[in-house]
Amino acid sequence: MPASFLWIKWQKEIREELAELVRMKKMNGTESELMKRMDEINEKVRTYNAICPTKMQRREIELESMEIQYGRWK
Repeated sequence: MPASFLWIKWQKEIREELAELVRMKKMNGTESELMKRMDEINEKVRTYNAICPTKMQRREIELESMEIQYGRWK
């Protein structure tokens, strides 16, 4: 994959990890588990935002609105 399209790979990875995070929340994962995973995903979101086109940038994931944010990553 050309470097210019690396952000598409990151987008897919973030979407998959965010789906898993939403499942963890629904399965009553502990807040510390959720926060740890969310921090890891947000690190990827920052990298994604640094390499993707400006109009494709996304906000970092928040615990309270992760389901809504997941819908925006689809």
